[in-house]
Amino acid sequence: MYLYLIRHGIAADLEAIEPNSSANDESRSLTKTGRKKISQVADFLTKSEVKFDLIISSPLVRARQTADILIHKQLSTRLEISLHLAPAGDLQSWLSAWGSKFTPNSTVALVGHEPNLSEWAELLMFGQIYHRSILKKGG
Repeated sequence: MYLYLIRHGIAADLEAIEPNSSANDESRSLTKTGRKKISQVADFLTKSEVKFDLIISSPLVRARQTADILIHKQLSTRLEISLHLAPAGDLQSWLSAWGSKFTPNSTVALVGHEPNLSEWAELLMFGQIYHRSILKKGG
């Protein structure tokens, strides 16, 4: 399987949503700059002739908006939401739930959050977490 780990784009700060409100982390949306940068990443992937059989996104607003931009740029026609990609998710749970659904030639994009995605990358590459990788927003 070809697995692309994509961190959501730049999102609004909680205070910027509505100071002193009951807004929570889950409702944070992409900023204008965040949308622009994800669009640029999507354009680069398109020029590189990358296509995803499936994009799987965290249910949080900023991750879903990132995935929607990738879909809009025609990097895939399929989008699914997985709680395993939310900030509390873990790789083993995701692999147990999703791993058998793909062929060796499947190309899948996971849209999620830090520190999960960097930890997942280290686990997949090295078999353990070193806490030395940081996936930047929109990376």
